[in-house]
Amino acid sequence: MIIIKLIISFLIVALAGYIGIQKAGGLSKREYILRDMITFLKNVKNEIVYMQTILPNAFEIARQNVYFELKDAIGQIIIDMLNQKSDYIKDESIVVNISRIKNLTDYDKNVFISIIKSLGRGDVTTQINIIDNGINTLENQVKEANEYKLSNAKVYKKMGFIMGLIIVIIFI
Repeated sequence: MIIIKLIISFLIVALAGYIGIQKAGGLSKREYILRDMITFLKNVKNEIVYMQTILPNAFEIARQNVYFELKDAIGQIIIDMLNQKSDYIKDESIVVNISRIKNLTDYDKNVFISIIKSLGRGDVTTQINIIDNGINTLENQVKEANEYKLSNAKVYKKMGFIMGLIIVIIFI
């Protein structure tokens, strides 16, 4: 009977520790997704400026260099941009698809949504200014995400194991 209790206790602590490690990993993913957003915007800017590419095509070309959920979200936005005539439906598609990206704060999502919504509504110079301002804002978000990750990743890992131990102690 004691062996079963020890095994269950070990599994509870391991599971809680795993949850803490997963939560800490989510902090790193936020930083990577923000960096992908910057890469995406830089590539869109290059396509608009140097290749004179129209916006949906620039998005598709730039999308090839990003990873994570951002690639799928932008792909769906491109499809909706090409299939819909209404700006409202396009804007709604941007909001819905970017909102589905996990591991980002609401502020991160809102910044990226406003950047994408603003593109295509002005001349090339205006679009370049929007992209540059967006890149600067996202770079600040990357710095914040990195600082948050460095200060809290260890806390999440330790808290996971501690919570597991607390649960085991309560039930013993």
